[in-house]
Amino acid sequence: MHCLRYALTAPGDICQILLSMSRSSAIITIGNEILLGRTLNTNLAWLASELALAGVPVTYAIVVQDQREQILQALQDTWGKYDIVITTGGLGPTPDDITKASIAEYFGKELQFDPDVWDNVQMLFSRRNMPAPESNRSQALVPAGFTALHNELGTAPGLCHQEGKRVFFALQGVPTEMRHIYTRHIQPMLPALYPEARRITQKTLHSFGISESALAELFYVSDISPQVNLAWLPQTGRVDLRFYGEDEPAVKQAVRSACEKIGHLIWGEDDDTPADALYRCLKDKGLSLAVAESCTGGLIQAYLTEVAGISDVFRGGVVAYHNDVKTGLLDVTSEVVIREGAVCGEVARQMAIGVRQALNSDVSIAITGIAGPAGGSPEKPVGLVWFAYCVYDKVFVEKAVFNGDRAGIRHKAAEMAILKLTRLLKEGTL
Repeated sequence: MHCLRYALTAPGDICQILLSMSRSSAIITIGNEILLGRTLNTNLAWLASELALAGVPVTYAIVVQDQREQILQALQDTWGKYDIVITTGGLGPTPDDITKASIAEYFGKELQFDPDVWDNVQMLFSRRNMPAPESNRSQALVPAGFTALHNELGTAPGLCHQEGKRVFFALQGVPTEMRHIYTRHIQPMLPALYPEARRITQKTLHSFGISESALAELFYVSDISPQVNLAWLPQTGRVDLRFYGEDEPAVKQAVRSACEKIGHLIWGEDDDTPADALYRCLKDKGLSLAVAESCTGGLIQAYLTEVAGISDVFRGGVVAYHNDVKTGLLDVTSEVVIREGAVCGEVARQMAIGVRQALNSDVSIAITGIAGPAGGSPEKPVGLVWFAYCVYDKVFVEKAVFNGDRAGIRHKAAEMAILKLTRLLKEGTL
């Protein structure tokens, strides 16, 4: 039998908090693609975080194949032993999606046709001007006595079954749908279901432009209440600080204390992304943005356009990968390219000016560099990136050298460009 089991593992203090809680949950992930390593189990990570905050932490998790026997065994191992059991995956209409039938079998329930679910399936297909395939009728089958959790984002509903204080949920494998069902249906249930649950308050601050060790020299664990735990979480090119504990006022006070000491290094909190921070800054100042990219190949623009409402401030951009595009569209002079090469401060400066003028924006970012794995030299190593930031007629140019592979260098450079412009605008440097 091919499966993966997880025991509770966490850094010291948080592990003790989770183990001391009176309620617990288990996650059963169903999917061959997880066990084959083709898909990351992001659903487990997200659910574990949400359930811990709700005071019903995950203390057991298992990944099983899309096989009846494995699903039944996983349910046998978890139901009745944990307050909440959640399955993810296997709710689709194809023959390999056997989760629902296995759940019905385990609980001794017949599958019954739910016309409301079928109406939702047909409505979703009609939006695409398509008839609902007959195979999708299987998604309207619900175990008798179970509650179908309406899914506005997809054709497969979630499922809920409750016996006393113990609750079973079957959720989709598609992360966006799974998160929607949890947030829409499950999260509101938990406070009333487990009023005694010891909930964790958590706050994350995002910093930029300083190493983990240097940040630790500016803010100490001794600066906060012993009721609050502090985790230092290095990210790719930046550092997060996570404050957590059961004493909500103490956690909030710890965050205020940190902001007083290192607030100038903080660009966001919790689920904020660098693009979120730049969007808010540009919107607050009434500025529009254009971007010119070479080595990042449009990655900055991809990150920006993940933000809803970014069209309020982002005019567009140019991926000037070939030198002819730099000189032809952005008015970079051929002489400087010939003399200094495409990766230099002057080319970045001219790209920033050129894209701002071409797209009639107030502000611009330009980036050119060597992402590797080849193309470097002793004078211009792989990882060398030049940045230019332009606000009206003022231009700021700088360079950085990043470590890592091609994907890592491009990601670090794109995030640095976004965060650096945010800081320059907030500080009034430009």
